[in-house]
Amino acid sequence: MSEHIKSLLYQYGNDILLSEEFQSAFRQTHHKCMTVAEHSLGVAIVCLYICLILQRMNISVRMRSLTIAALCHDLGIMGRHEKYRNDLECFGKHPEDSLEVIRNMISADEYNDVIENSVRRHMWPLTPVPPKYQEGVILTAADKISAVMERLGLSPARRLDLNHPIMN
Repeated sequence: MSEHIKSLLYQYGNDILLSEEFQSAFRQTHHKCMTVAEHSLGVAIVCLYICLILQRMNISVRMRSLTIAALCHDLGIMGRHEKYRNDLECFGKHPEDSLEVIRNMISADEYNDVIENSVRRHMWPLTPVPPKYQEGVILTAADKISAVMERLGLSPARRLDLNHPIMN
């Protein structure tokens, strides 16, 4: 199964993975034990596992949009110590900052409401408005699952042997 997850990650996210913005995320600490890039990779991996489970139940998911959202949902955190006065401000503002990064990374034709709403609402239930689309719910759940796994020393990104230039 992990080879299939890697294949899907590269199929739907390779342009994001190779981008300058994502590469710089390997230099920003996140959750005190990871980088923004490692966390985002872990979130994307968990999202893709959830998608495969849903496919077995004949539930289709917009996997390209979800993968973009997962890989980019926290890129707005970059430079957090210069941009935000404290963690609370970062917590509240980074989804909008992440959307700005995404708008500069992908074409206007590819940017869609699924990506936008998923990233904007990924902090739910800590914020009052839940995601509108199932992809946003998946992203929100995967973000929390990945964060817990990271704290337990079980990072999805580190557990999946990614043979990709970004990890070398």
